[in-house]
Amino acid sequence: MLIAPPLPKTNFSFGHRLGCFIGLWLFKLVASVVFPLIALFNPLPITTRPTLVKKYPCRPRLGCRIFYPPNHESGKLLPLYFNIHGGGFAVSDAQSDDAFASSWAKRTGMLVVSLNYRKAPWYPFPIATTDIHAVALAVLADDSLPIDRNRVSMGGFSAGGQLVLSASQLPGLKGVVKAAIVYYPIVDFSLLTNEKLESRPYINGPKDNLELPSWWIDWGFITPGQNRRNPLLSPYYAKKEDLPPWVYMIGAQWDLLRLEAQEMIHRLAESEERSNPEQDFERGKYKWTLATGCLHGFTHTDPPSQSTQKSKAEWIYEEAHLWLKKSVLR
Repeated sequence: MLIAPPLPKTNFSFGHRLGCFIGLWLFKLVASVVFPLIALFNPLPITTRPTLVKKYPCRPRLGCRIFYPPNHESGKLLPLYFNIHGGGFAVSDAQSDDAFASSWAKRTGMLVVSLNYRKAPWYPFPIATTDIHAVALAVLADDSLPIDRNRVSMGGFSAGGQLVLSASQLPGLKGVVKAAIVYYPIVDFSLLTNEKLESRPYINGPKDNLELPSWWIDWGFITPGQNRRNPLLSPYYAKKEDLPPWVYMIGAQWDLLRLEAQEMIHRLAESEERSNPEQDFERGKYKWTLATGCLHGFTHTDPPSQSTQKSKAEWIYEEAHLWLKKSVLR
């Protein structure tokens, strides 16, 4: 854990806040139109649909999408993988990860449960964390699901990665979630977008696709006065013992969030003195992979490879599966 004084969020100028208000709501509006159109004109195969969708009394508006692995034997308990989608805490839902969740269940033989959470700006921090926490506990308490509660893991993309590292610190999940896989996560809200841009360990890369949206997210997700260094908001400041004992972080080379994730995983693995911190490594229960040549969100935006060569995302998914075999899949 980093010992640092609280850093309350202060309000920016009215003009900045107005710009963020307009930007975030336009972002939400465009997403609400574009995503359904993509689904309409490029429907996913029937095989990617969830086995069932369930809602729990603790959050009756938030449906869980549950994927059984093929050929599951009735009565056999399965290791559990909670998946948390991205979208800057503001857009998208669990359905957007159906292709990943169905393929992950097939690949790993795990029961995959994709979770939903309420979105900013109507529902700022910590509501998404408490939503994930409450629904995850309800799933774990659901005796109708074939869950091996000794083999529980969580994974998430971008904002979903932050929610993995946040919710897993809370009672009932802390110590129960054995492994976390987080793809290009947000882990440090104490640094503003301009500070992250200025500290990027590269200067000649493509334009960062979070350069503007990250300002909107900061405005909509964090309320004035909130401590930016709260470990539930910025897992970068969490105690090592409060996080899952196994952590695999994946960063994208051309992503302004890469450096904070890179520094966090090196600190967890106690390997800060490495001569090449960008280099992939695995040390004890911690693993780091840098997706070279990739932007934030590459797992969901890069087109599938048309060649015999595996895509970067496919290669990383294989690495993640192998890594899980050392922890919850043993």
